[in-house]
Amino acid sequence: MEMDGKTAVITGGAGGIGGGTARMFAGRGAKSIWLADIDDVNGEKLAEELREFCACEYRHVDVTSEEAVLNFFEGIGSSLDVMFNCAGITSVKGLMETDAALWNRIMGVNVTSAFLFSREAMRIMSAQKSGCIVNVSSISAYVGGIRTSPAYAASKAAIIGLTRALAKYGAPVGVRVNAVVPGLVDTDMTRAKDFVYSTSEVPLGYIAKTSDIAGAVLFLAGEAGNYITGQCLNINGGMYFA
Repeated sequence: MEMDGKTAVITGGAGGIGGGTARMFAGRGAKSIWLADIDDVNGEKLAEELREFCACEYRHVDVTSEEAVLNFFEGIGSSLDVMFNCAGITSVKGLMETDAALWNRIMGVNVTSAFLFSREAMRIMSAQKSGCIVNVSSISAYVGGIRTSPAYAASKAAIIGLTRALAKYGAPVGVRVNAVVPGLVDTDMTRAKDFVYSTSEVPLGYIAKTSDIAGAVLFLAGEAGNYITGQCLNINGGMYFA
């Protein structure tokens, strides 16, 4: 489960699950980490923190923009071991309150970004015949968006389909693609005043820390996961069994 000498790109890397995973990667021997986000204050702060352990750079990237993603990859070089697609947004607006603009925004950040970053990562990984891509889905993909916009549930279901399609594409060239599927996680999103939940919903009795999800990403990205591809790993404290 070590990241010894590996290079990783993390979208949504300024905080939340992305930031927690960046910290875990750095602590487990990553050689270099690239953080892509639009939260410049926290992104730069985290990059500075992680430089104690490895090379780390933060880049402001609109992850929905193909041009911005292409520009980002021009700067990272020709070697990449792990692509972690963690950028994501949600909304608590219901079906009738969800307009096309909100739908497209959620789909753009949650799905289009994963497609764009995975495509460019796959170019590098295919050439070197190795690498791992990990996406982030959600329990909402299975149970629907009970507290969130239907666009969020749809976007996270799309991530599962994208993960399986990319796994089929990448396997012949030595690239593995998997997804983590969290339930409730203690992040700024779930701390928002309009996002209501109860720990009584979780059989284990508490919501996940970002490190709980990061540990699963580390497992999938490391040598222990070398024979795993096309899988969607549920991490929800017993809320749902797929």
